Amino acid sequence: MGRPVIFLILFSAFNSCNFGHTFSNIKPQSLYRQRIPDSRLVIYDFSYAGAFATTSDYKGYAVLDSATPFSADKIKQLPCTYFSKPPMKSNFNMIHLDRSRRKPADTLLVPIGRYTSQTNDVQIEVVEYNDTYGNASMSTGQMEYAFDSVKESRDSLTFYNITTKSGGNPLSSIPSFAKGNIKIIDAADTIIRIEIEQLIIGRGSIYKPTAPLLLVPDQPIVGMATYYFHPKKTIRMNALSDYGIFKRII
Repeated sequence: MGRPVIFLILFSAFNSCNFGHTFSNIKPQSLYRQRIPDSRLVIYDFSYAGAFATTSDYKGYAVLDSATPFSADKIKQLPCTYFSKPPMKSNFNMIHLDRSRRKPADTLLVPIGRYTSQTNDVQIEVVEYNDTYGNASMSTGQMEYAFDSVKESRDSLTFYNITTKSGGNPLSSIPSFAKGNIKIIDAADTIIRIEIEQLIIGRGSIYKPTAPLLLVPDQPIVGMATYYFHPKKTIRMNALSDYGIFKRII
């Protein structure tokens, strides 16, 4: 009798975590936070291990008042995780890529849907696209670079004297990226790398599915590029703010 009862209790607890997020004492596997200029709200990038969600990792973005401690039962999850514009105090513009209906032949490169939702008094406008080729294009997937210095403005980060480490096309000599989709990976308050997500919509070269080493030019591409920028010299975490930039909490 003992074992079935214990199993039932654990099963119920994990299901409560998955659907109601009532177990506030469960700690996330990782937690990053960015602030919004002129706002009390903050955005969290959270991830809980699979045991918390019973089947797979539970992760995403959440928006909370900065005076509210982050916990599982306080999560106000955002519908997707890409900002098309830097987040503002009362309005988020976001883009969702639908990978479940991936269509390489989708040549229109136009949205397949739009909707608006509300979370913590923030109006969230979401535009949906079909993901086309995933990581099979020259313009998308993971690319790594090294840089000498970085300059922060209210709305963007600009990198100087970059060199290519691996993957993808060379970037412009002075690339800038809008805030919102930027995360700093650190160790002992030193920047290890800066990760940036950028949506790519346009035409470019893809690897032919039936011949992975053959590039086919001028194909429609809707997908995500992930840039890793590694500093060539030591840069302390406090060199950059957390406004529009995710910094690690856990």
